[in-house]
Amino acid sequence: MYPSEEIKEKINIVDLIGEYVQLKKAGVNFRSVCPFHQEKTPSFLVSPSKQIWHCFGCGLGGDIFEFIKQIEGVEFPEALHMLAARAGVMLKKPTVEYQKETDQKKTLYAINELAARYFAKVLEESQSAKGARDYLAKRGLRPDTIQKWQLGYSPDDFHTFENFIVNKGFQKKEAAEAGLLVRKDETGEYFDRFRGRVMFPLFDIHGRVVGFTARILQDAEGVSKYINSPETAIYSKSHLVYGLHLAKSEIRKAGQVIVVEGNMDVITCHEAAPTGGQATGFGNVVGSSGTAFTTAQLEALKRFTPNLVFAFDVDEAGLLATRRAVELALSLGFNVRILSIPKSLAKDPDELVRRDRGLWEQQVRSAKNFLDFYFDAIFANIDLESAVEKKQVVADLLPLLSLLPDPIDRSHYTKQISGTLGVDERILLELLNRKLRSPEMPKQPQGTPPSGNKKSKREVLERRVLGLLLKFGENLAEDWKEVQVEHFSTLGLQEIYRAARERIYAEKFELKSFLTDNPKLAPEIELLLFAVDNELNAFPDWSLQDMKQQFLGNFKLEILKEHMNRISMRIKQAEHVGRMEEAKVLSGEFNNLTRELAKYHAR
Repeated sequence: MYPSEEIKEKINIVDLIGEYVQLKKAGVNFRSVCPFHQEKTPSFLVSPSKQIWHCFGCGLGGDIFEFIKQIEGVEFPEALHMLAARAGVMLKKPTVEYQKETDQKKTLYAINELAARYFAKVLEESQSAKGARDYLAKRGLRPDTIQKWQLGYSPDDFHTFENFIVNKGFQKKEAAEAGLLVRKDETGEYFDRFRGRVMFPLFDIHGRVVGFTARILQDAEGVSKYINSPETAIYSKSHLVYGLHLAKSEIRKAGQVIVVEGNMDVITCHEAAPTGGQATGFGNVVGSSGTAFTTAQLEALKRFTPNLVFAFDVDEAGLLATRRAVELALSLGFNVRILSIPKSLAKDPDELVRRDRGLWEQQVRSAKNFLDFYFDAIFANIDLESAVEKKQVVADLLPLLSLLPDPIDRSHYTKQISGTLGVDERILLELLNRKLRSPEMPKQPQGTPPSGNKKSKREVLERRVLGLLLKFGENLAEDWKEVQVEHFSTLGLQEIYRAARERIYAEKFELKSFLTDNPKLAPEIELLLFAVDNELNAFPDWSLQDMKQQFLGNFKLEILKEHMNRISMRIKQAEHVGRMEEAKVLSGEFNNLTRELAKYHAR
């Protein structure tokens, strides 16, 4: 019996789902309002006899593993481990290396959790923390909010936390690995990293403390306002989204996520959320912690919604940072809007919400489509009589248009630029087509991704293919040559493929050493390999050739079809602007691809 089947036998689906939603008996089944979309009439059905669930409103459904994937926003491997722990099922005898890494992570989680409780107790009870309590009261935070976010205070001393954690039975070296102590290289002595600061615990998506952001009480020249935990085995700054552990359910309900810059912006919005209400702009807010948003952070959000609102500072520097985040989000298939708070109202979301919650809601509702926002911002400061400024506007806006997956949207905004600048639309189309043909342009998703954490069929196929290539390495050397980086639709998969391909042809490919040399890519690679192993377990009779035919064969067929679609679009565009010779050449290329497609089906 496979472990997954043993887990299903030991976990009753009604008991499991009943911990997340209120189920009511409906004949032999159970019914509830769906937790994955808004509805008034319950259409979410759980069958105890079949051990499955299905929503007749949004169409989602499956077994206990699919439910945990959807409700917790995780992939199958993590859902499997979560349910295995609940059922008391041992998945696989761990290797010595795996067990060592697991034990280390458990220690780091335990130290960070203890630290959060310690700092919270100091804030609540210590006389030395009076200034911190006054600071948080001045910022308007209620006691229940401080408790909910586990805010704390680190004593202004070099060894107070060090003594505390040692008394709890942990080694100083372990606390340093958790990022809470610092070791002096010259003496080997340790001291507290955080001293005399308000402590903001950082939580992973499951609500586990993995690190801290610490703020000074009074701004002082030469002193960093914020310091953060260093990267550890459980904390990666580029992966963590502040507040997501509390916001994920509201994000799914609201159908969008709002990204703000500061931790206080997030906390204030959540604190202002109406009890039992459906107002958006409060519980569905997360933070970037003042850093540029990364692919990993956006991928984490995409599990819950494809709709993203950036509420960043939009002064000249902020506008540039927001644009970089917007371009990255668009390349991942998000629908992006921009929320710009007028300086006359407030300097940030925290200040605006405290001034008037209704004004914040109004700003959320009036957030603009990203292109409308940039059009307004750029055209507001342009001299329409200057040819130089017109060229600059085109240079600024065409890259954004090229990121739009829908040609109708591209046409709409091209007409808008043409009308405003008084530039021939055909010229703009030609420039845009050059941009679209550029090999440097990131691969765009084919349409809008589905809501929740469901991946498109294309992305699932891409992940299987990349996992197969990695698992069998040099045995598929010829197939590596046929696959290109732009054939993968997400930046994460592109990064893994690029790093692995360099290794394939530069030296002997050894998967274990590749994982060791690429620790940041390792978690995602493990998921890809896990998916391939699942297929092999499900079909033990499959050979490598069977796997190639099932996954690589279909993948190459999809690539060929996409190439044909692009050629077809270029033919139409060339005919539209009267470039008949170019259209003729492209038609010949299209006919050659058609013959290749026919050969492919004949195999």
